[in-house]
Amino acid sequence: MTLDQIQALLNNWTGLGIWLALVAASVAWVIYDLKTSNSHIASMMRWVWGLTVLYSGPLGVAIYRFSGRKQIATDSLARKGFRSVAHCYSGCGIGEILGGDYFGRPVRHG
Repeated sequence: MTLDQIQALLNNWTGLGIWLALVAASVAWVIYDLKTSNSHIASMMRWVWGLTVLYSGPLGVAIYRFSGRKQIATDSLARKGFRSVAHCYSGCGIGEILGGDYFGRPVRHG
């Protein structure tokens, strides 16, 4: 699927509704998993994973399952890298949302 096709899908109410339903299901699953199977994860990282999945939906769940859960036997450099990026991604996203809201206009890059 090309970027134009994805944009066209999200530019209509049906596509947006489907995406929002996927995001809601993804966030619900991550919250459930963090409470039942990974309650030992630090509270800050719980926020990181919740925000990462809120921003990126099912892709965020895939990243969480690959790198955020403690049940994986080996902690490779790739897993550490994904956790690091998720941590930055969640903080930067909140900063842009709050900053854009504070100044009354969206944050522009570049």
